Amino acid sequence: MSVDRRHLAVRGVAGTVGLVLAVLAALNINRLPLVGDNDILHVQFAEAAGLANGDAVLVSGAQVGKVRAVRLDGTRVVADLVIQDHDLEVGQLTQARIVTMTLLGQAAVQLEPLGTGDLLPGGTIPLTRTSSPYNLTSTLNQLTSTTAAINKQKLAAALDQTASVLGTSSHQIGPALQGITALSSAVSSNDNQLVSLVQRASRVTGVLAGRNGQLASLLGAGRSLLTQLDARRQVVIALLKSAVRLSTELRLTLRDTDSVLGPALRELDRVVQVLNRNKTNLQDSITGLQGYTTGVGESLASGPWFDIYIQNLTSLGTVAPILSGVTQ
Repeated sequence: MSVDRRHLAVRGVAGTVGLVLAVLAALNINRLPLVGDNDILHVQFAEAAGLANGDAVLVSGAQVGKVRAVRLDGTRVVADLVIQDHDLEVGQLTQARIVTMTLLGQAAVQLEPLGTGDLLPGGTIPLTRTSSPYNLTSTLNQLTSTTAAINKQKLAAALDQTASVLGTSSHQIGPALQGITALSSAVSSNDNQLVSLVQRASRVTGVLAGRNGQLASLLGAGRSLLTQLDARRQVVIALLKSAVRLSTELRLTLRDTDSVLGPALRELDRVVQVLNRNKTNLQDSITGLQGYTTGVGESLASGPWFDIYIQNLTSLGTVAPILSGVTQ
C-alpha cells in the first residue's frame, strides 16, 4: 500500500506541475515560439515567388526564423514570419525580399534591418520596401508555352525577308556600322569632357534653381517693360497718324493759299533785300540817333520847356512819305 501511495503522490505532483505549466503557457501564449504572435513580422509582397510555409528567414545569410504562413490579402501576398532570434532588432525602415536558395526554386525571405526603433511585435513591412524575384521554374514554363504558340512558318518567312533585306543592303550597312563605331570611339575618347560637361550643366541648373525667385521677378519686370513699350508704341503710332494728317492739311492749305502767299512772300523777299542793301545806312542812322537822343535828354532835363530842330523837315523829299502814309 505504501508503494501505491507513493505513486499516487508522484502522479499528483506531476499533474500539479503540468497544470501550473499549462496555466503559465496559456497566460504567455503570445511569447511561445511558432505559436505566439509576440515575434511575428508581417511582410507584404507583390507575388509569392514560390515562398511556402516553413521556408527560412535570413539576415546577412544567417537563419533567424521561419515562415509560418503565406496568404493572399487582396492583390498582395502577406507572409507571416516568426523571428526566433529575440536579440534581433528590426528597425522601422527594414526591407525584405524573396531570394532563391537552390536551383530547384526553394525560396527564403532575406531581411535587411534599417532605421531606428523596432517593428516587433506584430509589425508590418509594406509593399514599398519589399521585392520578389523571378521564379525560374514558372518562367521556364511560361517560356515553353510562349515558344510553342509561335507560328514557325511566319517566323521563317520573317527571317528570310530580313536576310534578303540585309543582303541587298550590305554595302550600306558597312558604312553605317563604321559610323556608329567612329561615334562610339569619339564618345569614349571624350568621356572626361562629357562628364565635366554634365557636371557643369548640373551646377548651372542648381544655380538657376537657387535663383528661381529672382528669375521669376526678372521675367515679371520684363513683362511689365514690354507692356509699357507696347503702350508707347501705340502712342507713337497715333502720333505718326496725326502727323500724317497734319501734313496733308498743311499741303492742302498751302495749295489753296498759294495765290495769296506767293506774292506776299515775294514782296517780303524784296523788302528783306532792300533792308540788306541799306543795312549800313540803318546802322549809321541808329548811331547818329543815339547822340541826338542824348542831347534831347539833356535839353529836357534843363527846364520845363525845350526846343527841337529837325533838319529838312520842310523839304518835299522829307514830307512826301509822311503825307503818303497819312492819305492811305
